[in-house]
Amino acid sequence: METKDVSKMNIYQKLLAISTEVNRVAKNLSVKAGGETYKAVGEGDVLAAVKPLEDSYNVYSYPVSREITESGIHETKSGTKMLFMREKVVYRFVNTDNPSEFVDMESIGDGMDTQDKAPGKATTYADKYALLKAYKIQTGDDPDKDGSEDMKSNTVYKTTYEGKGKAENKPQENSAGIPVKKYGALKDLCGEYDMDFNKVADRVATKYNKKINELSDEEWTYITNQIKGVQNAEVQMQ
Repeated sequence: METKDVSKMNIYQKLLAISTEVNRVAKNLSVKAGGETYKAVGEGDVLAAVKPLEDSYNVYSYPVSREITESGIHETKSGTKMLFMREKVVYRFVNTDNPSEFVDMESIGDGMDTQDKAPGKATTYADKYALLKAYKIQTGDDPDKDGSEDMKSNTVYKTTYEGKGKAENKPQENSAGIPVKKYGALKDLCGEYDMDFNKVADRVATKYNKKINELSDEEWTYITNQIKGVQNAEVQMQ
């Protein structure tokens, strides 16, 4: 069998070779989310699978840039407040035999924690998935097909399907067309009208002395009408 001269391979050939040879990575990490536990791929397992092959093919990978794209406070259905952070990372794969050759891979990572670990979780998640996707590493079942029930209780995910006349994952509404879980709906509305969700939530708490999900239909209608009428400004609550 002919031995490859890796020094003559370009960066694309090296990435292809690594993706062909890398082993499947098992889900050996147990992650707690709310009252549930699910299996995930650990960063250490991914690095253990990738590093020897990168060394063999003279490829060096590292995060060339990081950006916090979203952060805020998420309240679970049990009332626990958690710091949420979303980080975008650009991960670079360099051909060390010819350092002018490199490939950049963009990845997104989310982190949530009751104390100070949200940034680290977001960073770890983003880095791990940059490697998983760059080398097309198999991990088993799709880890993102189901969200945690604790997250679903307070977060609204918008999904638009043009031409089908419907939107899947639409938040549950009552007979008056008002979201049952108002926290996530308010967060989405603030994003749509370019308003600071945390400031709006503080105003709501000051005015009504209750949680967002506890607002009456009349209070909800008043607040949302204020947001829609006062774009790019704080909510005016007289």
